[in-house]
Amino acid sequence: MIVLNKGEYTGEVVHKAHIEGSTITNTLYSERKNNPEWHYHENLHICFVFEGGKAETKQQTTYSKKEGSIFFYHAEEQHRWIAPNPISKSANIEIEHSFLKKYDLTAHDIKEAITTNVSAKALILKMQKELLHLDTQDYLQLQTLLLSLVSNQKERFYKTKPQWIILLEQLLHDKWNDELSLQEISILVGAHPVTISKNFRKYFHCTLGTYRRRLKIEKSIDLIKNPEVSLSEIAFYCGFTDQSHFIRNFKELTGFLPKDYRKF
Repeated sequence: MIVLNKGEYTGEVVHKAHIEGSTITNTLYSERKNNPEWHYHENLHICFVFEGGKAETKQQTTYSKKEGSIFFYHAEEQHRWIAPNPISKSANIEIEHSFLKKYDLTAHDIKEAITTNVSAKALILKMQKELLHLDTQDYLQLQTLLLSLVSNQKERFYKTKPQWIILLEQLLHDKWNDELSLQEISILVGAHPVTISKNFRKYFHCTLGTYRRRLKIEKSIDLIKNPEVSLSEIAFYCGFTDQSHFIRNFKELTGFLPKDYRKF
């Protein structure tokens, strides 16, 4: 069994930054370096496979799609990486115990945060963009993005959510590409339009329109690495009025232009 210390991965680490008890890396898996042996990391970590790859644990086997998947591993959780493609790439975020203690977080909190955060992939990509142009004297932006990703204030402050909020969250994810009116949403979740309008920001920390745009960008991230689909087709499929509107929103949320992310 291979034990990997802080910042070590079975692939080639291309970029790396250490920030107060966390390590953020960009890792490349290729024929030159790709160890498929069982291993575990001393710290918990989040892995966003944004191109190729396969992750497998002893408890279950999970394949990453080429479009991208996020995996969460507890500290010392045994797993292995098998890359079926010549090139696979991932963004990794490693969290030490000191970070959890400082921000009063648990591994469960972080797992829930990345599961429920509608902008998880976009935030990870924005962190990757920061890695490319990182000022070693100023990690503030990277630190802010990391805390936005792993904190889960919605769940921590609202342990018991109204049933209509649970239904609304599910509805928005299931119907992410449907142009539902507020009245239609109201009927489907069983809450008055005024109730939805007044309380949406309290539970989702943004407006309804912003939340829906974030969902569309997350879906577009899953498609951009597919070279058989044009960026204009992705913009149309994800419900943007035109390609410039798509490009503007994608860059705002991820830090990348869509064409640059496709090549990243």
